[in-house]
Amino acid sequence: MMFSTKTTGLASLGLILVFGLSACSGPSPAPSAGASTSTGSTAAASPSTSVPPTARDGSSLIPTTDVGACSLLSVEQIKAALGDAARDIQAGEVAGTVSPAGVRHENCIYPLDTSGTTTHAVVLETVTYPDEASRAGADPWEAMMSPTEVTGLWGEARYATNRLSQSTEHVLAVAEGTQVWKFIVSQPQEVSTWDAPEGLAVLRKLAETAKI
Repeated sequence: MMFSTKTTGLASLGLILVFGLSACSGPSPAPSAGASTSTGSTAAASPSTSVPPTARDGSSLIPTTDVGACSLLSVEQIKAALGDAARDIQAGEVAGTVSPAGVRHENCIYPLDTSGTTTHAVVLETVTYPDEASRAGADPWEAMMSPTEVTGLWGEARYATNRLSQSTEHVLAVAEGTQVWKFIVSQPQEVSTWDAPEGLAVLRKLAETAKI
């Protein structure tokens, strides 16, 4: 399901904060007295190494300052496309990982109310593969239910309406070269706004407005 990925993305946000706090901890303790040094020379300090924090699946977490997914669309542009459905939209939150295979995932999550849940949010996702061969071996539509072809965009595109137990997701994915862009609007079942054609029209507007 599509939002299994996004739930992981929000968990990554928490992990990034944890690792960020760890990076702000105090300096390392000084060497103990009596540590041996070479006579007549100053021992060179070992260069510090920076090991990227990792998620449970072995992916490296991208620092939030390096995640550019929120630059695709502004809050005002999302409001223009979604209308009243985005009246309570919140600021975007970012998360990103690089898999052991070198696939880079970047997410920007705009909650559509103050709860901050991914079941009521706009999610922008970019996936960048290390080369065209790895992109060709992947399925950009794998988390989409019965995706249909969409024409008129800059790359190969598919649209799907994922009807889940508690929410409805409208998903538009566009693939070109080594990249895949995903535009997602998720709403709880009780406030679902659009049918499938209307959802496609909204997401097409987001995709056409995005800075690609």
